[in-house]
Amino acid sequence: MSYCIETQSLTKRYPVIRGYGSLFLHPFRRKEFTALNNATLAIEKGVLFGLLGQNGAGKTTLTKILCTLVFPTSGKALVNGFDVSKDGGKIRRIIGCVVGDDRSFYWRLTGRQNLRFFARLNNLTGREAETRINGLLETLELTTDADRMFKDYSTGMRRKVAIARGLLTNPEIIFMDEPTNGIDPVTSRKLRRFIREKLVLKEKRTVIFVTHNLHEAEELCDRVAILHKGEIKFTGTVSELKKEFASGKQYIEKELSLGEVFSRIVDPEILPAER
Repeated sequence: MSYCIETQSLTKRYPVIRGYGSLFLHPFRRKEFTALNNATLAIEKGVLFGLLGQNGAGKTTLTKILCTLVFPTSGKALVNGFDVSKDGGKIRRIIGCVVGDDRSFYWRLTGRQNLRFFARLNNLTGREAETRINGLLETLELTTDADRMFKDYSTGMRRKVAIARGLLTNPEIIFMDEPTNGIDPVTSRKLRRFIREKLVLKEKRTVIFVTHNLHEAEELCDRVAILHKGEIKFTGTVSELKKEFASGKQYIEKELSLGEVFSRIVDPEILPAER
């Protein structure tokens, strides 16, 4: 089986900022926070893979390591066979990142000008850059509004520009962090269809989809991984997840929703009947 992403006992610890009192009393004591703990994962090529978890579960840390934005403290991670600690440049040539942070765009530039700027940063110039930009604007239904300033865009339009930016380099692997967060249901449905039908099914790209929306994950993802307090608690299909965490008779009578299963993982003391 061919994997595009593999991690082995991946761990990331960050130093904890200490107060003056602690520094004075214990100047040589080092305190650390474990954001990711012994995460082992394998993601096949050409799938839509969901990363689920509460805030602080370790999703963003794992994504940053795989995108070569931070180094792991220990363990190993491979992206298309390249080591994140040694082959950052090679990895960045084959991945795309879609983040929902509007502050990463220039608000007084148009959508088209923003894409031209980021294309230049990725060494795309001239006719090649214009061809890709025009193609993405058309695909994402942004052509009519491409020459309006970014500050005048709706939230949904800004998300579309973010997706276009992530696809500029025609990446094999795309990391998407909450791409539909905060947008209306109609636009969200269109974006989900674009991600699933065009990027994954038609173009055979691998999409790593970070989301808090359990319904979205259940609808879109081929496989999911659930993180809790820095640890991967489960990896598999949604059906396998429901079956593993269902409790016998209750599962036979009524199939658990993904939300109920997720609740049992993050708070196992709560029974499904109590929610």
